Amino acid sequence: MHDVQQGVGAELRRRREDTVIRNTLATVAEPPADGPGTAGGPAGGVCRVVPFEEQPLVGDDAVRRHFDAMLAAFPDLAHEVLSIHHSADVVILEGRINGTQAADWQGIPNRGKRMELPVAVLSQFDGELLVDGTLYYDRAVAARQLV
Repeated sequence: MHDVQQGVGAELRRRREDTVIRNTLATVAEPPADGPGTAGGPAGGVCRVVPFEEQPLVGDDAVRRHFDAMLAAFPDLAHEVLSIHHSADVVILEGRINGTQAADWQGIPNRGKRMELPVAVLSQFDGELLVDGTLYYDRAVAARQLV
């Protein structure tokens, strides 16, 4: 874990990291169970996934549908946190998701191949409250690995 802003206290950084990790895992793996601003998603309801080469997916329903389809195509989908960076009000998570394709996904026929995809998650906070979150990944990287 890496701090770029010394003005954010260690305990607040830890709580923010926990929230970002729980929120990222909930977004990718299962529907949110907690309330706004916690692991269930940003308080403002702004949750975006930006698969490059496509329009951003905005809102809990669009994001949920996207990851439901991804989980159906990659039932062994797993994620790994590589590093976390802090600023005064933003936490950046760098990670990787990987899985073996078991069904067609976004127009890519199932060939049983494995993908390993770098991701970045930007989470904006107001104090301890998560207010905005965006996950970025490059769909073209996945497509090259799966065809």
